[in-house]
Amino acid sequence: MKRVLQALSLLALTGVAMAQEPAQGGETLKQGLMYLGAGLAIGLAALGTGIGMGSVLRGTQEGVARNPTVGGRLQTLMFIGLAFIETLALYALLVAIILLFVK
Repeated sequence: MKRVLQALSLLALTGVAMAQEPAQGGETLKQGLMYLGAGLAIGLAALGTGIGMGSVLRGTQEGVARNPTVGGRLQTLMFIGLAFIETLALYALLVAIILLFVK
């Protein structure tokens, strides 16, 4: 019981010791929303492009399995499609960087 009280008091004191004065004019909220927006932008873009790439690869493999003679053509089209999908992730990264560094 004594150790539990020591641990709780230590946790309570660290919150007081690490307290920070709020910034002037609501800057803390603005920065927090910028970080949240940047994180959501890149996170959702990574999720979407991952799903898109998986769908493209699945479709290509199914197409080659059904008709192996068109494998080369499907592979070329797959790489072009993957390049377009990857550019979406790069655009989202660019938006996230702009959100973080432009004030």
